[in-house]
Amino acid sequence: MAGVIRLGFRRIASRYGRQKIDDWRWSLAAADPAANLVCGAFPTSDGQVAPYRLWRAETPRALVLLLHGAFDYSGAFDDIGPRFAGQGFTTLAFDQRGFGATRSRRHWCGIKRMTLDVTDALSFLRGRFGALPVFIVGESMGADIALQSVARGAACGIAGLVLAAPGAVTGLVRRFVLALALRLWHFFAPKGEIDVVRVSGREFSHAGAIRLLGDPMVLRSVRPAMASGLAELAVSTVSAARKVAVPALTLVGSREDFLSTRCIGNLHRNLAGQKAWRLFDGGPHLLFHWRRSDEVLEEVTGWLEARLALI
Repeated sequence: MAGVIRLGFRRIASRYGRQKIDDWRWSLAAADPAANLVCGAFPTSDGQVAPYRLWRAETPRALVLLLHGAFDYSGAFDDIGPRFAGQGFTTLAFDQRGFGATRSRRHWCGIKRMTLDVTDALSFLRGRFGALPVFIVGESMGADIALQSVARGAACGIAGLVLAAPGAVTGLVRRFVLALALRLWHFFAPKGEIDVVRVSGREFSHAGAIRLLGDPMVLRSVRPAMASGLAELAVSTVSAARKVAVPALTLVGSREDFLSTRCIGNLHRNLAGQKAWRLFDGGPHLLFHWRRSDEVLEEVTGWLEARLALI
């Protein structure tokens, strides 16, 4: 990760205002006008709203729900969303709690609430497009939320899961060190903040690098509560995978720069249903933003097509 991410620490977190309309304009400026993109917000079961992006297929054969990773938002899929739609998959991505343009931005809202939002997103998607097969594609944190949603019964009737570098922390030593670091942070700087600034995008596509380095909608700092929540998610999802019998495809890059490939492998082995493992030589953590993302998307759509043929 050295040379890719620059970390900084502040004992007192900076005060940030609400997202500005110019931030949204920035994030939509490069959207392909031919992508049939619709933006809006659907209501959630607790009275909030979740901003979304929807790419409609002309003749949809299935529905895809995209779940972004930590620090990111629905704009993470501006490149692959239209390509899914072009192959007959109407695709929805939404800003998860604590991220993007949600009112809870920068605050951790808990695994339960985030899985309930998946339930609401699926209801919204099915309500608009009917009883088509539904797949969930999650990246990093989003892959964990997808697994937790199925394990907790919040995502019923799913035809399959695609898990791109799911967050996973296994092993007593790793878990102890992580818990100790978080406890020390909470004790010595409970109002502190760690900046997480990407300084290199060489492994990404041009559009991906520009967005990850400059998009104002992407979070670039983390507070103790969110860090603890993400750690809890990464640890608990490994065991939660044992309750997931839905067919799943796990994607990992050989140059994984944030997580341990061994930990991801342990999570994958815990999956209770039919499963497939795909390792991309030279691939980074964010495979959907990689400069060779065409290979990743080809693998994903091929797997989705194979699942559809069995339904």
